[in-house]
Amino acid sequence: PCLFSCNMLYFLVLRICRVLAIVFFGLRAFGRENIPEGGAVLASNHQSYFDPALISITVNRPVYFLARQELFDSNRFFGWFIRNLNAIPLERRTFDSTGLRRAIEVLQNGGLLIVFPEGTRTPDGEIGEIRKGVSLLGERAGVPLVPTLVDGAYQAWPRKYKLPVQFSPISVRFGPPLRLDKTNIETIADAWRKLKKD
Repeated sequence: PCLFSCNMLYFLVLRICRVLAIVFFGLRAFGRENIPEGGAVLASNHQSYFDPALISITVNRPVYFLARQELFDSNRFFGWFIRNLNAIPLERRTFDSTGLRRAIEVLQNGGLLIVFPEGTRTPDGEIGEIRKGVSLLGERAGVPLVPTLVDGAYQAWPRKYKLPVQFSPISVRFGPPLRLDKTNIETIADAWRKLKKD
């Protein structure tokens, strides 16, 4: 479903990114059959700035993602650009009901939404602490969470660098859907570790 900004720019940028990711990073995707036809939260680990694009280009449907409100405010053109790539602005320092409502609307209308339960990029390539807020989206929208593992992006673009540092192989893996709440959200990290071993 194209609820907000699914347009030619979105598909053009993703097509270019797909070609570049395959050529330079040998991008491979596994487990796409685990993504349900209806709405779902793609709950991914967060290795680099590449992650939203890497996940989006491996899925054959429009994908939405949450982005910090500051990214929209810091540069008007960049804000317009990522909004047209299906980014939904979210103010992280407050309870942003507008951003959450948009995200839930996407999910309830059968859309896919990328969420990073760690809340920020990994500083060392390891899986970080899981924040419980991600379970709120799945519960309120009544949709499953699909464990999504990005592997190799940290080596290509570590957090401490402003630009990518090497062309290392990258893969994106999707696990079987889960129904989680705030009491068992840590299960998502276990699912990532299992995907990494597979």
